Parts: sequence; structure tokens; C-alpha cells
Amino acid sequence: MPKKLSDRLKAVAAMVPKGAYLADIGSDHAWLPISLIESGKIEWAMAIDNKMGPFLRMRDNVANSPKAANRILCLKSDGISEITESINTLAICGVGGILACQMLEAHPEKLVNVSTIIVDPHRDLLAVRKRVCDLGYHIADEEMVYEDHVFYSIIRFALGKPAIPYTNNELAFGPVLMKKGGPVYASWLLAQKEKLKKILNSNLPKEQRERYLRTYRAVSVELSKINNPEGN
Repeated sequence: MPKKLSDRLKAVAAMVPKGAYLADIGSDHAWLPISLIESGKIEWAMAIDNKMGPFLRMRDNVANSPKAANRILCLKSDGISEITESINTLAICGVGGILACQMLEAHPEKLVNVSTIIVDPHRDLLAVRKRVCDLGYHIADEEMVYEDHVFYSIIRFALGKPAIPYTNNELAFGPVLMKKGGPVYASWLLAQKEKLKKILNSNLPKEQRERYLRTYRAVSVELSKINNPEGN
């Protein structure tokens, strides 16, 4: 039995399509692919990490799972450079959103058969959404998780460009999260508003102040749309 998944990894696991051939990049302990195989949601996976310690841990954990032992290929490798053509789903989580984008952009040829990409950034959200979409994907689902004092945006990208290009606000806040709302999303907006207040109270050049003020107003408008007491 794998270790109980964190709330963040549970949200990631929920977004993995049933029957997917998954490559878990930055797999660390390999709890995600082990759990998915032991639950019967997927049958095959690759677990990849570029550090020796995590690689040895995930290899041992996979070997100790009777169901997963012969169904997960463990590799010590950078990014997606060594994924096989059979891989159709990528989970690039716990490595930082910008680094995840760099991994994808470094090997676009590896994305030919990849129909689903799942990432879990906690910052640089606009850049992450834009850069993955620029690779030919759209945002199919999103979930926000608050864990260990960090807000994580779990984003599932699906192959195919969006029918209508996303607005800057949709890229910043998440088109699906904007529709779903919810208390965690509202708390995240409040946290962003407080951060922006502190920045605006400091000495800023005029152009920077105007840019942060625009963002502050956008956050305030989005927050006002949420039917949540904290957003009043």
C-alpha cells in the first residue's frame, strides 16, 4: 500500500484519465502512479526523477508494491526527454510551474501523442497557463487546494486550442476556477488582494504602480463575484 496521498496529489490523481498511460515527472516517492495502479484507474506508468535520492526511493517503493512492481518503469532522467511514444498523459507536479513549462518547451516532439498535461503551480499562474496553451492545449479542468500554507492550482490541459482565446483575466485567475468559485479560491483571492495592498503601499515607480493597481482592481472585481462571506 502506498502512503496516503496528500490533498494536492489526490486532486492530481482525480484529473488523470481512466486507462491513461501516465508519465509522472518529478515523481519523488512515486506515490501518485503507485496509487493510481493499485486503485485500478490506470495499468501502466513511468516514474521519472532527475535526482539519485528520489530515484532510489521511488524504485524501492514500486518494487514493494505487488500490483505496481511490473507496471511502472522508473527512470533517472531530466524532464520528458525519455518518455516513450506510448505516453498520453503527463503529470508534472511539485517542480514549479515555470520549470514545468521549460520541460515541455524543451522537447515539443515528445508531445505528439500527449493528450493530457497536469500541472500544479502555486505562482506564475498566468505564465503557466499561457505557455502550455501556446503548445496547442486548452484548459479542461482546474481545482485549487490549500495545503501546508500554500495555495496550489491543479490544472488539467487537454489537446486542442480553446474555441475562443483566453482573456488576460482568465489566464490569471483560471477560466474554470472563475466558474467554480468556492471557499479555497475565495481565500486565495483575498490573499492576493492583501499582497497587492502591501506592494501598493510601498514606493513604486509610476508604471509599476499602475500595473499593480490594475491587477488589484481585477482581483477585487473577481472577489466581488464570489458568493462567500469573506468576499464581502
